[in-house]
Amino acid sequence: MTTPSRPEQTQHALLAQLSGTPLDSHRLQAVLAAYAPILEEIARLRTLDLQDVHPAVIYEPTAPYRSPK
Repeated sequence: MTTPSRPEQTQHALLAQLSGTPLDSHRLQAVLAAYAPILEEIARLRTLDLQDVHPAVIYEPTAPYRSPK
């Protein structure tokens, strides 16, 4: 088994801290590979300019409790 490089150690430590689950380097590589496409899609979504786009549904949790006028 080879010793992980410095960036791999940093990724490994960060993932272990965030998930609360220490992973060996083979499992870490599998997890990173599995989530890579999802992270790419998230990055693409973050580039969208949604400043002038409003949601189709507005969440109003108090509507059922209001009395009819």
